[in-house]
Amino acid sequence: MSSDPASTHRVIEPSVLYVGTPVYLVCTQNPDGTPNLAPASSHFALGRTIVLGLEEGGQSLENLRRVPELTVNFPAASQWQHVERLAGVTGRNPVPVEKAASYAFEPRKFERAGLRPVASGLVAPPRVAEAPLQLEARVVRVNPSATGEFAMVEAEVVRVHAAREITVEGTNHLNPSAWHPLIYTYRHFFDRGDEVGWTRKTPFAVVPETIDRWELSGGTWQVVFAGEDHATVELLRCDGGEVAERLTLVDPREVRWATVQLADGM
Repeated sequence: MSSDPASTHRVIEPSVLYVGTPVYLVCTQNPDGTPNLAPASSHFALGRTIVLGLEEGGQSLENLRRVPELTVNFPAASQWQHVERLAGVTGRNPVPVEKAASYAFEPRKFERAGLRPVASGLVAPPRVAEAPLQLEARVVRVNPSATGEFAMVEAEVVRVHAAREITVEGTNHLNPSAWHPLIYTYRHFFDRGDEVGWTRKTPFAVVPETIDRWELSGGTWQVVFAGEDHATVELLRCDGGEVAERLTLVDPREVRWATVQLADGM
């Protein structure tokens, strides 16, 4: 395979850079006290802070500048139709001139989407009852973008609500195998793909049973090979480190576990 970037890549000018992020429904409070619900996907989170990219001139941003509280609701992949029902409507009345050709005013966003509002515990705007993951948040600051087309809303998450089926019982963890967020990329919706690996910090990586028993008996081990369909692990004696046995792992999750161990030891 050629290593020359000119032969493997081409220069393009995409109209948007949504390479693939989870969709969220942001709920804010209108001047008359009713909720406004709008779909978006530009965001990132660090710790208890979430940063949302919201369009200037939209009702959501106008509401947040007046009442700096919101909920951020993440729908499941199977709920994409509810999100799409909000695509051609706006909470602004009158509809801004630049949107008049393709948007209509809709004051009843929840009804339009076929979703139900449920009261929040710490902020005024309600949550989306059907969304598996719901965040209550308070705005810390709103930063304008360099172009003036959108703003970056920095908010502190004050409470998290997660559907039981996507959590690990007895912990505060989301179950990555059960959580299927709706992914938006280049105007298409996707479900999450198959698991291909994990980081060494995950709390859900299970040591293969044979290796676990070997450790409990006082022995040690080392991964000597990890490929796409199998891995090789040497079980070492506790008295001198000699190889007592070589294991071949073929279960996909065990192979991924071995891959992580090998990567960490490099």
